[in-house]
Amino acid sequence: MKSILALVCCAALLPTVGATQDRIVMIRGAHIVPVVGNEIPNGDVIIRGNLIESVGSGLTTPPGATVFDGQGLRLYPGLINSGTTLGLEEIGSVPGGTDTRELGNYNPHNLSLTAVNPHSELIPVTRVNGITSAVTGAGGGLVSGVMTLIDLNGWTTDEMAAVAHLAMRINYPRLPGGRFGGGRRGGGPANPEAVNRQVRELKEYLGRAKTYDETRDRMEAAGETAPTMDLEMEAMRPVMDGRLPVLFEVTTAAQIRGALAIADSFGLKAILAGANEAWVLADSLASLDVPVILGPLTSTPSDDDPYDMIYANPGVLAKAGVRVAFRTNDAAESRNLPYNAALAVAYGMDPEEALRALTIDAATIWGAGDRLGSIEPGKVANLQLTTGDPLDVRTEVRQVFIRGVPIPMTDRHTDLYEEFRARPKP
Repeated sequence: MKSILALVCCAALLPTVGATQDRIVMIRGAHIVPVVGNEIPNGDVIIRGNLIESVGSGLTTPPGATVFDGQGLRLYPGLINSGTTLGLEEIGSVPGGTDTRELGNYNPHNLSLTAVNPHSELIPVTRVNGITSAVTGAGGGLVSGVMTLIDLNGWTTDEMAAVAHLAMRINYPRLPGGRFGGGRRGGGPANPEAVNRQVRELKEYLGRAKTYDETRDRMEAAGETAPTMDLEMEAMRPVMDGRLPVLFEVTTAAQIRGALAIADSFGLKAILAGANEAWVLADSLASLDVPVILGPLTSTPSDDDPYDMIYANPGVLAKAGVRVAFRTNDAAESRNLPYNAALAVAYGMDPEEALRALTIDAATIWGAGDRLGSIEPGKVANLQLTTGDPLDVRTEVRQVFIRGVPIPMTDRHTDLYEEFRARPKP
C-alpha cells in the first residue's frame, strides 16, 4: 500500500509535459523485463530527461532523483499500438467528432498529425493501460495520406510526434470472394470489373508519381527550378524513392499478391495491414522480409472463414519468421491492445513473440527501433510499471512513464467513478 501511495503522490506532483534534461527519475527494485536481453530481478532504472540513462541492479540513487518503489512490481517497455485513429476520432457515431476521411481517391498530401487532437479523452484512457505510443492515420479512398507515430502525452501535436511522416496508407482495392470468402468483408466494389478498374487506376497514378519523381530528380541534379510544383505529386516523392514506406491495407491472399506485385513494380517499401489471409503466404512474406500489422483480433470471423483464422494468423506468421505487430484500428478500443495479442497467444503464438510484437518489433517495423520498444540505455523512457504480465487482463498498470515523465494514472473513467462514488445518498 505504501508503494502504491508513493506512486500516486509522485505522479500528482510531477509535471506531465515539458521534459528537461535536469529531471532525474529512478525506478528501484522492480523486476525488469527489457524485451531485448535478460530479465533483471530486483533491478533499477535511472531516467535523465527523456532518456534511459542506466539499467542494472544495485544502482546508486542520483542526487535529486525522484524515486519510484518498484518492489513487487514488473517494469516493461510501453506498448505500441500499430494502427489507430487516436486523436482523429472522439465519438465514432457523431460526424463532428470524426476526422478520418478526406474527399477523393488520392490524398497523399494529407498529413494525419496536423488533425490530431492532443486533448482527446481517449488518449488518457489508452495510456493508463500501458500503451505509450500509437500509429494514427486517416483512411478512405485509395491513397489516404501520411500516417504518424505519436507518444501519448503532450500539449501540442509537435510535442506528441515521435515520427511525423511514418508511412503512406494505400487501400488496395478489395477483390470479392477471396480464397476463403474474406474478400466480401469490409466493403469496396462488389463488381470485379470495378475492382480491376481501381487497380489499373492505382497503377497509373503510381506511374505518374514515378515519372514526376524522376523528372524532379533530373532537374535538381541539373540545378533547374520547376516553374510550377504539384503538391500532390511532391507528397508522393518520398514514397517513390523508398524513403517513406507504404502501408497496404489488404485482407485476402489475392489482395496481398496484388499489393506485393505493385510494390515490386515500383520499388516500394511495403508493409501489410489487416492481412487476415497472410498465413497462406507466410513463407513468401518471410523471404521477402515484408512485415505485417495484424488486428483487430477481437473481430469475429465471417461465415466462410475457418473459425480460428483471425486468431491463429499471428502465430503462423511469427513461426515462419515474419515480423508482426498488433493494432486495434480505432480509437475507442485502443486501450485493449494487449488483449488482442493475448488472443494470438491463446491460438498458438509464443508469449515472448507476442510481447515483442507490441514493443521492439513494432518499433522496428516503423523505423524507430533505435529509440523505442525496449529498456536499454539511450532509449526513450516510455515504460510501464505493472503487477504482472501486460497480456493478462488481471494485471494492473500502476505507473506509466512517457519520455521520462510520470503520467497521472487518471482518465475519464476514473474521474466518473470517483464522482459517482461520492454522490449524495438519498
